[in-house]
Amino acid sequence: MGRVVVIGAGLAGLAAALCLRKEGLQFEIFEKEKRIGGLCRTDEKNGCLFDYTGHLLHFRDETFKSFVLSLNGLNLEHRKRNAWVFSNNVFTKYPFQVNLYGLPQDIVIECVYEYSRRHFNPFTGTIANFREWIDAYFGSGIARHFMVPYNTKLYKRDLSDLTPDCGSRFIPKSDLKMLLRGALNGSEENLGYNSSFYYPQKGGIEAVVKALAADVKVNKQEKVVKIIPNQKKLITSSGREFDYSCMISTQPLYELIESCEGDIDRIRSCAENLRYVSVLNVNVVVSGQILNKHWIYVPEEKFIFHRIGFTHNFSDFMALPGHSSIYLEISYDPRKGLDKRNTVEQCINNLINMRIISNVEQIEFVHTIDIPHAYVIFDHNRTKSIHAIKQYLREKSIYTAGRFGAWDYFSMEDAFLDGWRVVLKNILPKKGSM
Repeated sequence: MGRVVVIGAGLAGLAAALCLRKEGLQFEIFEKEKRIGGLCRTDEKNGCLFDYTGHLLHFRDETFKSFVLSLNGLNLEHRKRNAWVFSNNVFTKYPFQVNLYGLPQDIVIECVYEYSRRHFNPFTGTIANFREWIDAYFGSGIARHFMVPYNTKLYKRDLSDLTPDCGSRFIPKSDLKMLLRGALNGSEENLGYNSSFYYPQKGGIEAVVKALAADVKVNKQEKVVKIIPNQKKLITSSGREFDYSCMISTQPLYELIESCEGDIDRIRSCAENLRYVSVLNVNVVVSGQILNKHWIYVPEEKFIFHRIGFTHNFSDFMALPGHSSIYLEISYDPRKGLDKRNTVEQCINNLINMRIISNVEQIEFVHTIDIPHAYVIFDHNRTKSIHAIKQYLREKSIYTAGRFGAWDYFSMEDAFLDGWRVVLKNILPKKGSM
């Protein structure tokens, strides 16, 4: 079998490379950035470390867990999630749908009543969109006070434009007993896929990537700029040409299509249908120790960010002694852009209004990270578009993996396992015939 090319050295690309090496196959991996890791990178400034928003390890697959925990030099610490929701000027435990205690009484009554209506009279019709899915599973009260405003802020569009499977795998379910317990006296339930997490003691989340790639040669700052599928040839930004037998791409799916030449034109319109949101990650370093929380969901429209995190509570080495590090996530439509200066000012004012910080003088410095590709949009064009694209690519021995390669909602674990599975499912069967 000839050489396999991997595009992108994020988690999915590195997983593919590690699997190829394990199977004794030749490969070249190209990364357009000067650092590996994709979204799992960590910046350093003034002695503080900043991830590209909150990236945590939530193990569901025991094989992956054992693999990561066995990596040399990687010291992971296990923590129980301490997550909250801020709305109506109060903090309530996350997930909202089982932790109503502390909210205004009329909101608690509405949420319990509307959930009970769904419980005793389940929705039996066809669920056509994400908005209807939320109503069917949680009732209109929980929808109105958390689910709809939060997800609207996150995805920057009406939820009826999204399919029912939009993030549903990651949303904790509720039941009437848990809801009532959490409404009357607070719930101790720690529900959801992220009820606990692992995080590196030192080095931020990029320490995981560095440990994975310790023995993997990556061609950094070398972008694949042209692919000729019919000839199985590619050209990189340095002008080098490579022949390949198979290709695994983890770059955004539409970018892959843009770089292809030949009869690819017939599916370019499918790639043009793919939508996503960007995120501006505003990191604020402040003097003093603030809050013991890990992250906070913020559904109300009057606050510009949808989530706040506190990396000094992930690891003691993320901020300098006597300081705290806050990250804020602000989604935006890449087609419309964002005024970064104004956004930072609004973030600071919002933090003061929420009483997270007391005044501007408490701020040491701000570090922003613009994340062009943050979340995939599950709109009604997505499924048929990616099906057509991937079917064409498979015919050309090109396979995709990772969040934006597969165009899916993936956790860190999902992305890694997807890269590994692509090799096992698509590359190894070709090994004996090429």
